Amino acid sequence: MVGAVIVYSDERGIGQRIADARKLHRMSQDQFATRIDFSLSLVRKVEQGKRDATPAFVAAAAKCLGVDVTTLTGQPYDQHGQSQDRVHLLMPGLRHALTYWDLPPELAQPPRDWHTLKAATLNAATLRRNAQHVKLMQTLPGLMMELTAASHAVPEAQRERYFELLTICLFAAHSVTYKTGYLDLSSVVEDRLIWAASRSSDPLMGALAAWGRTTSMLQTGAYEIGLKLLDRLQSIIQPSKTEREAVMLPVSGSLHLRSSMLAARAGNAESADAHLAEAERIARHLGDDHDGGWHQLTFGPTNVKIHEVATRIELCDGPGAVALARQIKIPDSLPPIRAGHHFVDLSRAQLWSGDSEGALHSLYQARRLAPQQTRHLPTTREVLRMILRSHRRSNEQLAKMVTWIGGEI
Repeated sequence: MVGAVIVYSDERGIGQRIADARKLHRMSQDQFATRIDFSLSLVRKVEQGKRDATPAFVAAAAKCLGVDVTTLTGQPYDQHGQSQDRVHLLMPGLRHALTYWDLPPELAQPPRDWHTLKAATLNAATLRRNAQHVKLMQTLPGLMMELTAASHAVPEAQRERYFELLTICLFAAHSVTYKTGYLDLSSVVEDRLIWAASRSSDPLMGALAAWGRTTSMLQTGAYEIGLKLLDRLQSIIQPSKTEREAVMLPVSGSLHLRSSMLAARAGNAESADAHLAEAERIARHLGDDHDGGWHQLTFGPTNVKIHEVATRIELCDGPGAVALARQIKIPDSLPPIRAGHHFVDLSRAQLWSGDSEGALHSLYQARRLAPQQTRHLPTTREVLRMILRSHRRSNEQLAKMVTWIGGEI
């Protein structure tokens, strides 16, 4: 395998898709660069496949060209042929489950009791944190329909706790649909998530729904709206020195981390750093890393450091991101969904710094931690494409990674 020629196609790259869409609009590269507020040099490099397209670049391009982001990324991936991912076969079941919300589904058996449904919901949350998309999708549709039926069957005074469970399940559904590139379905889930959270008595479920809602804002470039939404939530859930502090502070810290990403993607380094500083203050106060628990949002000192790296990447500071990443020791307790995403992000910064070997190593780390997530992220394919472009004669590790991704990249 060493020295084998790896054949790949730039035609399926994001840059080529952007170029094709731009030409359909009879827009020059110079006009396009001006409208999306990126340099002409970067536009040329992205379209030629010499530079990977960042999420902020793709969002700006999609908005300018009037297309969905997935039109440019090519998602969902691996839907057909020998490399077809099993998760695609399970999406129709989720679509069906989502049709039931204001009306109950008819089930063959009555819903299980609340305690049994709670245990099943927590299991689904664990599958989400472990990025086990296939097992999660095998579980979610039936569980969501059962919870919906149960919420309609009990007296109104008891419904709130069923809506808490449904909110957690919808958050998991939102994660898997977004990560696998079903952004149309992910938007539907966002609406259902907000609806369910509003019927829960727990204000932190509303914060969870808002965090999820900002995913589409990150995707479409609506950064300022996302920041306003999270700022409003911070004022609502602002913890006081009460017994609720230990529950509310991790959620508040997670919202600050999300705000740092929105600000960084908007190019506002000062705002990003301010939110990171507040998150770091909360993390120091709490001490240990926290997997999110009932409210799902991972928070703690390690996740703050990971977001420091991620914001440097969003601000296109590759060397700064790599330097910060060297100071992080990822604990085994960090959920694979978060740790895996970190290594995919880091691979981009390493690539920018000229460390192709390090970038490939990080992709392998991400694959080890969260294989189903890593395979579906556009960044994985973009980084691999860049590595292949500079190393047509691959080593065995690169060839194996390309084969594992499946199809042309």
